[in-house]
Amino acid sequence: MADINQFRIIKELYTGEQLTVYQVEDPKNGVPGILRLIHQLPLRDQWNQLYREYEAKIIYYKHLPAVKVLDVWDRKPFVVMEGNEGDFLEKEQMLTGKQIDQFVDAVVYLHKHEILHGKINRFNIWIKENGEIILYGAGERAVFQPDRKITIQDDLKQVLSILKNHSSLAESHFEGICFDHIEELQGWILRKLAIPKPGLVNLGESSTTVFGLPNKEVIEREEPKRIVPEISPAPPKEKRKSGALFIGVVAVLLIIVIFSINFLKGGAEKTSIQASEGKQETAVEKDKPKEKAAEKKDQVDLSQFTQVVPSWEPIKHASIKLAGHEYTLVAAAQKQDDSSGKVKVFVLSQGKKVGESPEYKGSNSPEPTSYIDSFLTVTSENGQKGLLVFGLPGGLGISEVIALEVQASGSAKQVWSDYGTEVKQSKDVISVTGTELSNLSLKNNKFTLEKK
Repeated sequence: MADINQFRIIKELYTGEQLTVYQVEDPKNGVPGILRLIHQLPLRDQWNQLYREYEAKIIYYKHLPAVKVLDVWDRKPFVVMEGNEGDFLEKEQMLTGKQIDQFVDAVVYLHKHEILHGKINRFNIWIKENGEIILYGAGERAVFQPDRKITIQDDLKQVLSILKNHSSLAESHFEGICFDHIEELQGWILRKLAIPKPGLVNLGESSTTVFGLPNKEVIEREEPKRIVPEISPAPPKEKRKSGALFIGVVAVLLIIVIFSINFLKGGAEKTSIQASEGKQETAVEKDKPKEKAAEKKDQVDLSQFTQVVPSWEPIKHASIKLAGHEYTLVAAAQKQDDSSGKVKVFVLSQGKKVGESPEYKGSNSPEPTSYIDSFLTVTSENGQKGLLVFGLPGGLGISEVIALEVQASGSAKQVWSDYGTEVKQSKDVISVTGTELSNLSLKNNKFTLEKK
């Protein structure tokens, strides 16, 4: 396949009546991109005008691609846009809650900048290797069909069609719904999927329609029974007999003798107990160094962490062993103000930083220790890879759950993310409860996601 100007074609992604889409690479710097080539030269002016206006309005937004080059090849206009490794949304592929949030947010962003998409289908929804969504093709339909006016309702119907065919929501949720603006649809879908979004009005049904209420353990406590002492009836009074005084004297003498014997016996026992306790204390003292050594072995020394990674505060950590190397995974926080901050995971080995994750937004909490609510790890059977799963708490008890794959070299990359209400581990599988149950593991030395 011939190159297009200076761009090397990696593969053809899609071809239709009006355009062909390629995944390309710039040989000068190896930067990948998405090239969209239209088939009609007469549309060149409208095409260039569309993307000049798009370029002016969409300067930087991570779920909409930026324009890199506008040019012509073999009398056919084309545009090259930002594009990482990934692929288009497949026919029966289900979007996660986080991906739906990103997809709808991209349409919201377009509408806020007075751009109507016009053709929102799976061939314009790009899913990067890390699972993030990029929306392509905004406004192109107006170029290909200039006589047909595109409306807001066109975009809303197309968004609902994607949600109906590529989400876990039942069809009954889509019956009889109608929206005037994309923000209303956004509020509705976020409520349906129970995705926290600060500043948005909660619309539609309660989030419990998807997630349900969290299980609460009800502990029935038994009321302590009152112990009422039984009062014995007083013994009948005996008549005083003669010789009672003599009996009383004898009783007193017996009591004194018994008390003396017990006192002497108690002193001997006390001496014996003290000697025994002294021996036990000596034995405990001898065992203390062993206990301290064991504790020291299990603990991870993070006292030098701030010297290795300045300005970051460690909040959680875990240790894994990969290819014979010991690694410490440290989640660290950095406060930005009284109610926000950021989180990053660092990989340490022998007191040096060997890898790190992307930055993530911390929860709206004044305490950095609250930025993460779970921190679980598993390793592959051959010990060559590790998987770290942690949650970033949000509202309504829902967390953004991140999965990082750690290589034997210590490098780390994100391989999965979604929203969930619970994260737990069973042997070599970490389960995330969300709109559905996601089981994360490292089968055959590869990250594996199984949904139930």
